[in-house]
Amino acid sequence: MSKTKKNREDEDSRKPNPTVLSINICDAIIRDELTKKVSLVGLFNVIRANSFPCTHPLMHVYVALTNGHGKYKTEVRFANLETSEPIVGMVGELNFQNPLQVVEMNLCWQQVSFDNPGEYEVEVLCDGTRTGARKFRLIGPQQEIPPISGPDMR
Repeated sequence: MSKTKKNREDEDSRKPNPTVLSINICDAIIRDELTKKVSLVGLFNVIRANSFPCTHPLMHVYVALTNGHGKYKTEVRFANLETSEPIVGMVGELNFQNPLQVVEMNLCWQQVSFDNPGEYEVEVLCDGTRTGARKFRLIGPQQEIPPISGPDMR
């Protein structure tokens, strides 16, 4: 192996993981073509289902990362927190031109199936390392939606 190739591999292994600025789950994401500003529509962290297993027809996930150094194999996936089993995911490459750059992802999933009520998460991995996650819950028709603030918040 050439010294140059080995040096690049050593640099890649010491490369810091990007920092997650946000992970949001919503009904739709709109990007204004003129300003490039992003609008997240219908943000949620609870899905109510009439029965299980259930299928959610359409979900968008918005992820923003910074402090990246070069290329990363990036995976965004849904997982059941009780079993730690991934349900569905997407894999692709992110390329940071410099560490100050903010890289945004707008991902769309259709017909995602959930077997049981409980806690789930959207997890982001860069080069196989967990970079960040966002929890959400699936509840049945008779369960109360948890409060979003105040003394009863969990």
